Amino acid sequence: MKSRIVWALFLSASVFGASAQAQASDHPATPVATSAASAGAAVSPSRAPTPTDSTRTYTRQALRFQSSWGSADIIRGADGPVVGTVGWFRGFDVLKLVESSPRALAEARNFETTNFRGSLVTTIGAATLAIGVVVASNSSNSASSPILIIGGAGAIGWGLQRINTGYAALSKALWWYNRDLRADLPASPATVAHPTRDSNQR
Repeated sequence: MKSRIVWALFLSASVFGASAQAQASDHPATPVATSAASAGAAVSPSRAPTPTDSTRTYTRQALRFQSSWGSADIIRGADGPVVGTVGWFRGFDVLKLVESSPRALAEARNFETTNFRGSLVTTIGAATLAIGVVVASNSSNSASSPILIIGGAGAIGWGLQRINTGYAALSKALWWYNRDLRADLPASPATVAHPTRDSNQR
């Protein structure tokens, strides 16, 4: 009687152990998947694309001008090429150059209008002054020569003042263009704000 009870307990223990082993083989352990996920998370940051260096891009694309003898060369970048020359009836299209910035476009229109008027009046004044000098040298008693000389000198002064105002507008146009250019560029890696431990606690 006792032997039958022992054999029954042994058989039930064997069946229970076999079923437990089968269940363990059907459900793999979760730590392996967790370690794989953590390994993937550790590898993924190294594959992230490098952000664009906005400082270098701005240095190459920014505009400036350098004046010389009544004209000005517009230069792209610190040591870049000359993209155009303005002044004294030059036909370079400044509006098209800075059309991406609305404020720069308005200042460029002001420059083109003021510079054209100043160049025109200065040229007329120089011609009038030259005629007055010629008349004065040929006939000292002519009453028109002082008028021509004074009028020509006054026109030259007014025209040069307008040209100077036009170059001030050109400087503003390039400043607004460079400002909007910097705003449109992606942030540099050095300027991206990273959350700190103190900021997370706040």
